[in-house]
Amino acid sequence: MRGAGLFAIVLAACGGESAVVVTDAPPVEDVVCTGAQPGAYCGGNQAERGDPSVLYECPGSGQSPVAATPCPEGCVVEAPGTADHCRVPVSETTYRLPWQPGVTMRLTQDCNDACCSDHVGNDRYAYDWANGGAFTIVAARGGTVTHLKINSTTGCGTSGCVNQANLIVIDHGDGTQATYLHLAGDSLAPGVMCGGSVVRGQPLARAGTTGWSTGIHLHFQVNGVHAGAPTCECGSDGRACNPNSVTWANFWVDAAHPSLAIEVDEWPEAAACANRRIVMPASQNE
Repeated sequence: MRGAGLFAIVLAACGGESAVVVTDAPPVEDVVCTGAQPGAYCGGNQAERGDPSVLYECPGSGQSPVAATPCPEGCVVEAPGTADHCRVPVSETTYRLPWQPGVTMRLTQDCNDACCSDHVGNDRYAYDWANGGAFTIVAARGGTVTHLKINSTTGCGTSGCVNQANLIVIDHGDGTQATYLHLAGDSLAPGVMCGGSVVRGQPLARAGTTGWSTGIHLHFQVNGVHAGAPTCECGSDGRACNPNSVTWANFWVDAAHPSLAIEVDEWPEAAACANRRIVMPASQNE
């Protein structure tokens, strides 16, 4: 076995640039995945010779990891069947609009909107945004990716297509999580994996029209975390599940986890819920 030495892990960061994190851990090629199932594992748990504070993406038993994410707050080993993940630090308390600066965006369905009988009740504080194209979605607030599906390429305007939706859910570490819905198929940004951490402003994926959807847009909402629910059901890359299946019960709004009003830095009127159809303020995400 080689001795441990300094090595660099390159991660996608805000704006698509790269950040180099130096850690006193074995090189990735020295780590051996031993788990029977591909997925995310902390070093030492199905990732032999790995650093316990690093999350490794393992493609299969006997292979080297294909990615490694340092966990500044530590790596959490979960029960078999649930992906390991970086411990979630509490992130910023406010949100920023989830697209890149310089992009014009319209609010196409407001919170508590009278339009379509969906942004109401438990799902009152939900928003739809669109600009006529497949814009890049960025994290409105940092945290850990706990649910990820990106392998569907279809959708339609009826409830029969609801399970064809692609999505990302980010746990903010304070009992709340944000859902980004209707993502374009196979559009996951580099450096994003289920069980890994993201920072505010980091690219996540492109807006699409998968699931119950009639046009390219982003559905965004925040609700309480479903404590104890399985995570990363579609694997670390969001593709290890049926593209026509979503386990909504693990993260979606319900009576115990209703959508929540949020503070948005660029848009203090976010929670006003006035059936608005407006051009949104400019995003301040960096």
